[in-house]
Amino acid sequence: MRVKMTFAVLALAALALALPASSLADGSRGEAGESIRVIATGLNDPRGIDADDADHGDRLLVAQSGSGEITEILIRKKSEPVIGAFAALTADSSPSDVVAYGFNKAFVTAGVPPEAGVGDPFGGLVKVRRGGESSVVANITAYQEGDPDPVDQENAPTESNPFGVALVRHGVLVTDAAGNDLLKIKKNGSIETVARFPTRTLTVPEGLPEGPPAGTEIEAEAVPTAVAVGPDGAWYVSELRGFPFSKGTSRIWRIEPGAEDAECDPDAKRGPCRVFADGFTSVIDLAWAGDTLLVLELVKEGLLAAEAGTAPPIGALWAVDKNSKTEIAPGALLAPGGVAVADDERLYLTTGTLLGPGAGEVVRIKAALDEDHGDDDRGDGKGHHSEDDDHGDRKHKKHKKHKSKNNKKHKKHDRDDG
Repeated sequence: MRVKMTFAVLALAALALALPASSLADGSRGEAGESIRVIATGLNDPRGIDADDADHGDRLLVAQSGSGEITEILIRKKSEPVIGAFAALTADSSPSDVVAYGFNKAFVTAGVPPEAGVGDPFGGLVKVRRGGESSVVANITAYQEGDPDPVDQENAPTESNPFGVALVRHGVLVTDAAGNDLLKIKKNGSIETVARFPTRTLTVPEGLPEGPPAGTEIEAEAVPTAVAVGPDGAWYVSELRGFPFSKGTSRIWRIEPGAEDAECDPDAKRGPCRVFADGFTSVIDLAWAGDTLLVLELVKEGLLAAEAGTAPPIGALWAVDKNSKTEIAPGALLAPGGVAVADDERLYLTTGTLLGPGAGEVVRIKAALDEDHGDDDRGDGKGHHSEDDDHGDRKHKKHKKHKSKNNKKHKKHDRDDG
């Protein structure tokens, strides 16, 4: 049994085939359907999404893993979204994530898995241009041949699955879900290992159709998915968690900028890589909205529970502040794949990932980031800062400052790239 991301893909793909279309549709809105606006439909396994404010509205880039397409969506007030092709990779390239690099370019994590049967496996960072050519920036598969995973549990220490991507000064960060590490890729394509993520001891549950006997303790791999730059400048990485995908065992790590070959320590209180938050399940993406971290779970109850087919694979989105953890739109997200925030306040997600052609959507959750997350007891998506709330006003100013820095960063990258 494969214990990394590939197993998760196969599990949900099989589940999608077993569920009738009506159950997918009925489960996609849940209790908070009134807060969700559908922006685009008919997508093929949408995963990572990037958002930025454009002229008089927002611009989204979406990686469609099932088709190899990078889709652009322009959203303006009082008009329908304009959806078009930004760039296209090959159908078997399986892009996982995308981040804009200026207005006409983007970085994409992509790969050809061994089971595709189309030649040598490849995983890497690709630069795409609007409507034009793509070029390989870095071959991560080749790099991992010389940097094997020391905690590999499936006899494939050099396997690579580039997943999350984020822009940083003088380069790009990429998580390798199979390599259990965070990489930094410079403009010249050189790669260095930033941090390595350890296994976690879990107990095999009852009722599995295959695998070790129930009660067996195994070392479950981290399977790092998303990477996001926080308002403090640190780098944050999420875990999916490998087999048996136990609920509540996915961590969020905080890595100091400039770290090199750091060994992440779950018990450390300080140091180059330590735990920022714990207790999540099958995390697939992260995004920051000012000082609030958004944590997106692919399946809230865990991949094995979803595979059992008793209910559609409903995910979860959590808003994590210093002293609280609040679920946004509970019960409403069907197999979400990516989350992004425009202008620190407009929240977009991809849903229907891994469920086959045409099942994917891009949605916006209205007013979600206006909520006062400081109240641990409030999880219904309601409640807003008042205009007289001094705490809310200070936080809003911090949001704007952080957003302005991001805009300058994008413009600088665009100039440097020519």
